[in-house]
Amino acid sequence: MGYLKRKAIFLQYQNISEDTDNFLDTWIYYKSFEEHLDYLSKNNVPIIPLDDAVAYLKREFKLHKQSFSLTFDTGFVELYTLCFPLLKRYGFPATFFIRPDTVGKTEVISERQVKYMDWDQIRDLADSGMIIGLYGCKGRKLSSGSLKDVEEEIEESKLIFERELKRKIIYYGVREGVPTKPMVKLFKREGIRAVFCEAPTKQRTHHYAVGRIQIDDNDFNIILVKLSGIYVFFKDSRYWNYIRKYKIDKIAHWISHTINRIRGKEVY
Repeated sequence: MGYLKRKAIFLQYQNISEDTDNFLDTWIYYKSFEEHLDYLSKNNVPIIPLDDAVAYLKREFKLHKQSFSLTFDTGFVELYTLCFPLLKRYGFPATFFIRPDTVGKTEVISERQVKYMDWDQIRDLADSGMIIGLYGCKGRKLSSGSLKDVEEEIEESKLIFERELKRKIIYYGVREGVPTKPMVKLFKREGIRAVFCEAPTKQRTHHYAVGRIQIDDNDFNIILVKLSGIYVFFKDSRYWNYIRKYKIDKIAHWISHTINRIRGKEVY
């Protein structure tokens, strides 16, 4: 049984956008994101800090109800200008995984300019109680980097984080991938408490390969499915491969779109 089937569930967002085109398919329109938070708030769904969730995984903290922890990758500026104000409005804690090599920079993705948060904005997040972790492997899969690459990245990033934020790095997030045994030894040596991947990890999850459920759809029906216990069960099990193979997930999206059409609900 993987950690996804337990009471602490980790949600993985990439970016929040005010552009309805959502030109990257992992981005969420900010009105849709607000709908997510509103649902969680009105239904008293426990949103807990990453520290508590990790302590639960290590059996150092008890949870009596299914709880969720919000994580955000990449460090795009919209996570500060759009996402952060909404989190404050609803009083939800969150964790932001940041790439030090992109802080304050602008780059072109899919022929459009995207901007990253600067250190003043990241400091504001940290000073407001948000947890800041390292977005590792420069946004690539963990398996694409060597042990030496990961070691050099952590050593360099630790110096930058401690200089800019006066805080140590204790969490490491990756887009995909599971750390090897030598990587686990490295993370432990460097003081990393947990590594956060995307689920399914396709192996038994542990403190150094914690699976997350990626939230990348503006369709609220799909969000409700992803928050359900049934989805959590199948997502981190061997059955997920069959669900993807036979495109059952595509059928679920089609059904949801049909329901939205009948109800006249607009999906961005």
